[in-house]
Amino acid sequence: MKAFKRYILTICILHIFTLHTMETEKFSCSTYKGMEITPQSLVQLAPTMPQKLTERTSECLNKYYDFINQLVTTPHPLDHITRKEKTTSNAALIKLYEEKNEVKNLSNFNYVLRFTAFPEFTMPINRWGSRMAYWIYASGQGSVLDPNFNQDFDCSKFEYMPSYQHCSRVAHYLRLKEIMEKQQFKSLKTTPTYLKHIPDKPTTLSDENYVVIQEWIPNLKELKEFPAEKQQEILKNIPFAALKEIHEAIIYAALWDMGHNLAIDGTTPYYYMVDLEEPFNHKPQFFYFQGEEGQKKCLLDIIAGLERTAKLLLNIPEQFNNWKNLTKENISFLKFCTEFNVFPNYDIDHLTSK
Repeated sequence: MKAFKRYILTICILHIFTLHTMETEKFSCSTYKGMEITPQSLVQLAPTMPQKLTERTSECLNKYYDFINQLVTTPHPLDHITRKEKTTSNAALIKLYEEKNEVKNLSNFNYVLRFTAFPEFTMPINRWGSRMAYWIYASGQGSVLDPNFNQDFDCSKFEYMPSYQHCSRVAHYLRLKEIMEKQQFKSLKTTPTYLKHIPDKPTTLSDENYVVIQEWIPNLKELKEFPAEKQQEILKNIPFAALKEIHEAIIYAALWDMGHNLAIDGTTPYYYMVDLEEPFNHKPQFFYFQGEEGQKKCLLDIIAGLERTAKLLLNIPEQFNNWKNLTKENISFLKFCTEFNVFPNYDIDHLTSK
């Protein structure tokens, strides 16, 4: 009997050790399958696009080369007037193609393009203002972009600096894909995501040289597209197992704004994370979450993602408590928080003030 008890105890200890080992792995932050995600490695780490999709995206780039090229290319000299003109001309160009019914922009903030002739995929391209905000932040001149371009900046500090705004989606996709496979998620999915090189551009990674291709999944509808009452109903009905996968995904992939971007499949009981954009915080010196500064930024993004989702659950007490408990039970994540002395704050006043 004693031997049996010792056997059971040993099994329990091994189980706990295994769980903790799995939990600890996620806080490498910047790896995929043990390899560091860098501007140099991401092109190689990105998944290979299916042959048919490769052909179709090549056709699209060939047909709309000038249009896409204008959206991604940085004008020079990058002075105050040029920046303002670039923003205006990009918006006007997209409107022109929308009026011709050749493309639809699915985003209110960035350019998430769906081409009428190529309905199999979308092409997210970060708008010019978003990239400008990234550069201003990375060059140490601030973190908020003046949307009306009334304030000038020293563009010499970043005129030829690469940005990774839309390219960063692939880095987050890899992290999300990895945790889904590791823990064999049953309820949470994401949209297959790829990098596509723009012909005649350099092959080094940057938002000027590559676009992101995301396969189109029929019947998906994002939470933010539903009326408020329906959103609450959807959130209330998320099973605990699915809620746990969403919580785990936010932490593992550092998804900072998943709340309203969560999508549901109208025909099968799956939840999808569809917009994996990173906010403008990828300084070149710590892309993708490299070094101590990068790790802290990763943690801050995770906390922002957890708190934003918690805010959506405030009026659903059972789900809100489930969310708080999932955080409390994630020992290794709390250890990560302790390293930088920064923790999620689920205080109601704090959440409602965000």
